[in-house]
Amino acid sequence: MTIPSEACLVPYERHGIRFLWPDFWELEEHMDGRDIVVSVSSERTCFWTVRIFVDAPPPPGVVQSCLAAFGEEYDDCEVTSVHSRLVEMPAFGRDVQFSCLDFLNTVALRSVRTTCFTLLVWWQGTDDEVAEYQNLLEQMTQSLRVMDLSD
Repeated sequence: MTIPSEACLVPYERHGIRFLWPDFWELEEHMDGRDIVVSVSSERTCFWTVRIFVDAPPPPGVVQSCLAAFGEEYDDCEVTSVHSRLVEMPAFGRDVQFSCLDFLNTVALRSVRTTCFTLLVWWQGTDDEVAEYQNLLEQMTQSLRVMDLSD
């Protein structure tokens, strides 16, 4: 009997955010300049990342700079606009598909500006990983919340 991934979700609460993540994946935190990056990775190549931009840049610019980087790296990027929500607010979102080493890769980029910072959620995986983990990745994304920083 296989235990569903959703049954292994545990809370992460730091840096003014909260989300649920599967405890059988690896979680890492690091600083990138003033920004905070929290990544959760599967045993293969699939990952989910939230970046906290403390200078609160506009979400369209955050996503567009990611898209520009993908465009420089891969010739066959297909970008789709998506309507989505992040921390219970309308988010600027794009999905990207590209090929790398004979694998089709899917990327979801979602960004929103809160009263404290701008958040970027970026998850990525190969087609077989996305088929296996997309519900889990979406659950992680939808569980993201901004905590009260005065606590």
